Amino acid sequence: MLMRARSKGWRVVVFNSRGCGDSPVTTPQFYSASFLGDIYEVVAHVSNRYPEANLYAIGWSLGANILVRYLGQESHSCLLSGAVSLCNPFNLVIADEDFHKGFNNVYDRALANSLRKIFKKHALLFEDMEGEFNISLAANAKTVREFDDGLTRVSFGFKSVDDYYSNSSSSNSIINVRTPLLCIQAANDPIAPSRGIPRKDIEENSNCLLIVTPKGGHLGWVAGSEAPRGCPWTDPHVMDFLEHIEHGKSASAACANDLETMNSSVTDRFQHLEV
Repeated sequence: MLMRARSKGWRVVVFNSRGCGDSPVTTPQFYSASFLGDIYEVVAHVSNRYPEANLYAIGWSLGANILVRYLGQESHSCLLSGAVSLCNPFNLVIADEDFHKGFNNVYDRALANSLRKIFKKHALLFEDMEGEFNISLAANAKTVREFDDGLTRVSFGFKSVDDYYSNSSSSNSIINVRTPLLCIQAANDPIAPSRGIPRKDIEENSNCLLIVTPKGGHLGWVAGSEAPRGCPWTDPHVMDFLEHIEHGKSASAACANDLETMNSSVTDRFQHLEV
């Protein structure tokens, strides 16, 4: 995706959550589905550095959940001009339920293993932690739920894992999104279940567009002109969507200085986008 964007002349910034992509963890707190502090920091930093640029964001998986929650929380004040959500788990309670069914246990164990590895790299930061922390449970977690119970939900002040999942689900944020948003999901995604997609809220929000493909798994989509070794099917369509909005912004800015008129024009173009 980054290579495609750069080849089209876009400036690209990568935001890795704490501990991911070998990014450092310097305090006893990892990333979570609920915490928006880091994305606020990143968006504000880029906005201040390039004040004349329109900003766009793409989120994958849990990153998509964080992005959509950010869009909903910022609503009319959002600094982003457009966004794309890919394989968003949306409803984390449902995602957790499906994680424990059949073959999905394989993904659950794999993700838990990744979390344990990140934790063990920074275990010294969590020594002598007081309160409800269960460091032993997190360090030896065999499921994502066990890790979240031992560490994540306590770090962010939730009473239980279910409380954390329920209040961190981006499905609750769709109704407040005022930024053009494209959501792409796969009906057979084992990590972001189709039944968790807030279809009604997306349909009723004129700023949102939903595409659900029958296949694709979790961030798979091995199809399109560059398959099987090239980019996934989604990449060119995501770029088409963002460029469509950017061109609409540029055209509107050229003919109108009124912000409301500009946003109306962008929304009108967005509603007639074909993918």
